[in-house]
Amino acid sequence: MFSIAKNTVAKAKLVYNKKLNTYKLLVAFNVTQRNKKGQLMFPVQAKCNYVSGDIALADLHNTLLNAQKTLRTNNIVLVD
Repeated sequence: MFSIAKNTVAKAKLVYNKKLNTYKLLVAFNVTQRNKKGQLMFPVQAKCNYVSGDIALADLHNTLLNAQKTLRTNNIVLVD
């Protein structure tokens, strides 16, 4: 049996929903491409490793903890 490394870095991005005044957390591994503005380009939502539902900003910490458990990694980095 093999073990998954707990230090694999995942990138996370908050997406704001103006209509509901909430956020959505997108987490993906291997996000390396940048657009013309220099921002990291995430895959479409269906291809992300973890996508939260609509959350309030106050619930971000609990959502990140849930993402760490689900993805079995301790390194989730929030990016712009």
